[in-house]
Amino acid sequence: MIAVVAARLRVAVLCVAAMIVLNSAIVADAAELGRVEIGAPAPTFSATGADGREHRLSDYAGKVVVLEWTSPVCPFTAVKYKNGSMQALQRYAAERHVVWLSIDTAGPDRAGFLTAAAAHKRIISTRAQLTAFLFDPSGDIARRYGAKVTPSFFIVDATGKLVYQGDMDDVGLGQPGTGRNYVRSALDDLASGRTVSEPETQPHGCAIEY
Repeated sequence: MIAVVAARLRVAVLCVAAMIVLNSAIVADAAELGRVEIGAPAPTFSATGADGREHRLSDYAGKVVVLEWTSPVCPFTAVKYKNGSMQALQRYAAERHVVWLSIDTAGPDRAGFLTAAAAHKRIISTRAQLTAFLFDPSGDIARRYGAKVTPSFFIVDATGKLVYQGDMDDVGLGQPGTGRNYVRSALDDLASGRTVSEPETQPHGCAIEY
């Protein structure tokens, strides 16, 4: 009986996941998203952080920057933080002096909206290692980059060019994957002076709340 219930729960989770991915495509189309080609200058932006400061991409000129689109209500994001893989990647980035900016694109009327206090509490509870947690309530930053789902990642190199966009790794919701961490591999390539070998992958997650 327990095995049957567990199997049904797995099926339900996969169905929900499929619906989320489908909805993400619909929302993305409606939002008229931009598109940044690999090798093109990363769109500049300015955003308020949970620390109360204004953060500009130009503040980090000369450094590698990871942009992580995140959401407090997305199960795809939650599993990465729950199993510790997101924090491990953040530590790996920090050890290499990489700037990590988490971005929450959700207005006050959306489920994923966070106040500065709530964002600060989330950072502490998840033990995230971030340079800053940024708010994008209008969706302007996400539209410039063409971000569709959470979690998804964009990496800007030290010259200000976009060198990676896509998924964190190949581990899906309820799927084991092969252990390929795309973001880490991209950071390794940059640290070694190489061109990112796999500059674009397909992100899987929850629709960004435009």
